[in-house]
Amino acid sequence: MSSESQHNRRISLPALVGVGLVFLVVLGLPFALRPPEETEPAAGLRLPQRELTILSVHAETIRREFDRAFSQWTAREHGFTVKIEWLDVGGTLAAQRYVVDQFSRNPDGIDIDIFFGGGVDPYLHFVERGLLRRCSIPESVLEEIPQQYAGMEIYDAEQRWFGGCLAGFGILTNEKVLEFLDTPPPREWQQLGRPEYFTWVSSGDPRQSGSVHMIYEIILQAYGWEAGWDTVMRIGANCRSFTGQASDVPREVSRGEAACGMAIDTYGLRAVAEAGEDRMSFHLPDGLTVMNPDALGVLKGAPEPELAELFVQFVLSEEGQKLWILRAGAPGGPREFTLYRLPVMPGLIERYPEHTAVTLDPFQFEAGVEFDSAKMSKRWRILNDLFGAHIIDTHDELARAWRRVRHLPEDDPRKRQLLEPPVSEEALMEMAEDKWGDPYFRAQTIAGWSRQARALYRRLAREH
Repeated sequence: MSSESQHNRRISLPALVGVGLVFLVVLGLPFALRPPEETEPAAGLRLPQRELTILSVHAETIRREFDRAFSQWTAREHGFTVKIEWLDVGGTLAAQRYVVDQFSRNPDGIDIDIFFGGGVDPYLHFVERGLLRRCSIPESVLEEIPQQYAGMEIYDAEQRWFGGCLAGFGILTNEKVLEFLDTPPPREWQQLGRPEYFTWVSSGDPRQSGSVHMIYEIILQAYGWEAGWDTVMRIGANCRSFTGQASDVPREVSRGEAACGMAIDTYGLRAVAEAGEDRMSFHLPDGLTVMNPDALGVLKGAPEPELAELFVQFVLSEEGQKLWILRAGAPGGPREFTLYRLPVMPGLIERYPEHTAVTLDPFQFEAGVEFDSAKMSKRWRILNDLFGAHIIDTHDELARAWRRVRHLPEDDPRKRQLLEPPVSEEALMEMAEDKWGDPYFRAQTIAGWSRQARALYRRLAREH
């Protein structure tokens, strides 16, 4: 071997070693810099994976954040990861009907572990039909959460459903549009019925959205049946239209197409955060609203009942609750999406003042409404039909009549006739309990309500 080749060999070997070390450092750098909560198992260790099926009416942003965080939690606490199959069959009412229909065909189980979201009404229906599995959540978790607050159950005393977060219902306003209209911002439900808000109110269709229906039910219970119906009619007549989804309301108000609208807190708080407090505001009517649990529960015959209970436990834990309230990217918070929801754990917002995305503490708010959840559940369907017949499907005629009579004195018989309930609360509840399951009776009654409403609205529009 020549001296030149020996010299090249002596140089090339250390060089190769050096290049290899640099290569290894570059490969390992992303893992070294990864934040602690993202730490994976030791190299070469593959954790077992389990599967969970969840039917949810929550937005994909919520699904993605809980999917990631729950799997990381089980990996750290229990030594396995979780793959969640998320089912989406539509809004709350569609999802509820789907579950009931599937159980009618498969009474022992429908291959779904958890129902997640949709308020509390679906769970009351499921309890009546025996479709929820009783859970055994550790006392250390439940002792951090009140079983009841402000007259509402936060979770079922028999542990068949649990509020994962709380939902507040209020009024979203566009401050710039209100300045243009030279009107004060509405702070109570009744103020949305002012004549000056004609065509400037935005509302979702309560038949399509559980949160919108809940707002109308709150109004009826807050003011009583007759005054509540008067308020609902004024608001409905003032609406520019009825959107298909509750999430369309904040978009209309933000764009200035409406001056104000009724919204659930998650939409209202997000709209204010995105537009700025100088342009938008969200207000919960003092003493005239409620904090409603947005629940979850394990379905009867769940394929993975123990894993499903772990998911419920995670949602109720402080680690799960922080996902609802913290800003995206905050330590222990969601990674990609700020969720703008209210916790079921008192004091949680105060623990993280630097990182919380919501400042409204639901446990410092006086609801003021003795809300009857059982009444809401019994008349949910018939109220939707009544809203449809007298307000939504006849909205063009209603708006024309309201345009004519809205400035008349309150005691004018034409105005009173427009705003009085078409049926007493007692008669409505009786029909809801005894007759509304009869398709013929229901169809005939709805048709009669619609004819009655159109005839009244057309007459009032002509007379004045």
